[in-house]
Amino acid sequence: MVRLSRWFMAALAGGAIVWVGWALLSPLVPDPDPVAAGAALVTALFGLHKLAQWAESRGWIYYQKRQGSWDAVGAALSEVHQIYRPGERYVKELKDDVHVHEEDDDVSGAGSRGGDRPAASSRGAPRPSPGS
Repeated sequence: MVRLSRWFMAALAGGAIVWVGWALLSPLVPDPDPVAAGAALVTALFGLHKLAQWAESRGWIYYQKRQGSWDAVGAALSEVHQIYRPGERYVKELKDDVHVHEEDDDVSGAGSRGGDRPAASSRGAPRPSPGS
């Protein structure tokens, strides 16, 4: 990472030197053709894009792929999302509740839904035995 920051600072300083050179020499150079200037701009942007992709493949930067971590803004937006869609939270709580009941059955019962106990339905209520 130290190498990258040194490289970046060198590029920044080089860019400043190029800008000063352009400012000094631009009065001596005739105005460029707009089509040629547009083509040069597109070519430069494409080159920067490829350079950024290469740096991302080396693991130096995140360019097109996200890091995947939630920061404070993401957590706040998650809370706002729960305010406007409370049904999703309710469904998640129901699913978590079903998983808790299944874990309780596995711990206290015969282990794997086999054995002499009837299996529980998806809602957590025991099924009636065939004789009743």
